[in-house]
Amino acid sequence: MEKALRVIGLAVLYVVAFSIVEVLGIFHPYAWTYSAVLASVLAAWPYFKLCQRYPIPGVAMLCAVLVLLFNFVIGQGHEFLAMGCFGFGFIAEGLRKLFGNCRGRWGVITSYAAMSLIPFSKTCVLWIDYETTLDMVILNMRDIYYASMGRMLSWPMLISMLIATIVLAVLTMWLLTMNWRPRERYDVFRGYNPE
Repeated sequence: MEKALRVIGLAVLYVVAFSIVEVLGIFHPYAWTYSAVLASVLAAWPYFKLCQRYPIPGVAMLCAVLVLLFNFVIGQGHEFLAMGCFGFGFIAEGLRKLFGNCRGRWGVITSYAAMSLIPFSKTCVLWIDYETTLDMVILNMRDIYYASMGRMLSWPMLISMLIATIVLAVLTMWLLTMNWRPRERYDVFRGYNPE
């Protein structure tokens, strides 16, 4: 029971990292529109600790589902976010399985690269349904959004944001896992502490 609570606690910390980025969006639209870039750095540590301490299948999907549930609770969930959470969550689980849930440093790095795109699945509606989303955003935010949105939604900016997100996610996780100490799956249940 104690280990389950620790797993959930680290996953919640992962969700909090995304929430911090979204709060910054109150101050400037770039922080919200390109939240995936900053979140790829802020959410790396909780994901790293979760994979390091509990190298078992399902932790990536747990994080994705909690992000989805949190957004629906605060009224910001939609079908694109749901597809992104489950899609990127499954990809992340597949990459961890491919490289080894228990022993693979690259499983953590590549799976986190997939997970780092979850915030984009929330903001992608700006490119899909621009007018509706912009009207909703302006109602909740300041007029600065109306003045800035057009410049932010060009295709070159979108491609640059996606590349920057993946590169930062890989680089951040690569740095965190430099001293990666592989664990066997059964160590999780035997009270093994790598620290």
